Amino acid sequence: MSRIPRIWTQPNAGVDVMNRCIQGRHLLKPSRHLNSIIIGALAKAREKYPVDIYSGAFMSSHFHLYLQAGTVKIQSQFLAHFTRKLSIETGILYDWKTSTFPNRYHAAEVSQEPEAQIQRLAYHLKNGTKEGLVASPLDWPGLNFVEALITGEPLKGIWIDRSGYYRARRRGDDVTLDDFTEHLELPIAPLPCWAHLDPGSRRDEALAIIRNIEQETAAKHAEQGTTPLGAEAVLARNPHYFPAKLKKSPQPYFHAFRKKVQQQMRESLLLILAAYFEAAERLKAGDRDAVFPENTFPPGLPFVEPTWALTGPGLKAPQPG
Repeated sequence: MSRIPRIWTQPNAGVDVMNRCIQGRHLLKPSRHLNSIIIGALAKAREKYPVDIYSGAFMSSHFHLYLQAGTVKIQSQFLAHFTRKLSIETGILYDWKTSTFPNRYHAAEVSQEPEAQIQRLAYHLKNGTKEGLVASPLDWPGLNFVEALITGEPLKGIWIDRSGYYRARRRGDDVTLDDFTEHLELPIAPLPCWAHLDPGSRRDEALAIIRNIEQETAAKHAEQGTTPLGAEAVLARNPHYFPAKLKKSPQPYFHAFRKKVQQQMRESLLLILAAYFEAAERLKAGDRDAVFPENTFPPGLPFVEPTWALTGPGLKAPQPG
């Protein structure tokens, strides 16, 4: 097999997803309209394939999402639905004729440690500041869920039913895109380790992370004698720009705070992979009764539903005892 199958080492795992635009192009260049489109695409995908979204960051060339689905299958369906719609809309917005996301998304499992969950949120909020583009997560013109983290209110976006619009036009109906535009709300779930906190306390925790990022960013620029590029410069960039050479670094399989936890997750992954590949070899040899691990996609066979699967929005990861 050419790639490792989608596998979780724990039930109801949270995952940090990343996907990059084709050739590293800036086809996600921020705008109010695109921000609204992204929110609507997430909300519509969530209607069909319920997940909890904890945090994320949409940069010009790529995006991150920290989310939790009931199963690997729901995770895959949700992301396929979302990226397909986002690819269509960015293609229309920035005149791009092929897929915006031609490559497979990467998903790294996040441990149940509170520190690991908070690190993921902080990393997402640092996008834009760590590259020297803006001085604060509050200044990023793209989508990073800061508004929802601070207010606790759902984000508001739009979903355009382009298929319905085109069918109506072909019938000769007198319609506009507004007739096929749905206004949707996207709730951002609290981190599992913050689920027991009241909204005000969660807001304070998020603000503390933001203030810390601002201080780190200011100190870095003071040391280097630089200033942030600024949101206006980000908005002025050509969406068809792409770097001559893409930065490539190994993608982690896990995000854990303690080395011991990361090692445990690694050992669990290896055990599941061993069982998966053993079953795959048996299937290849003609054994149709080969048993694959739960929550995996056997090659050419239906998904193996886990016995512990949860369904519906509001999923909560089990907390460490």
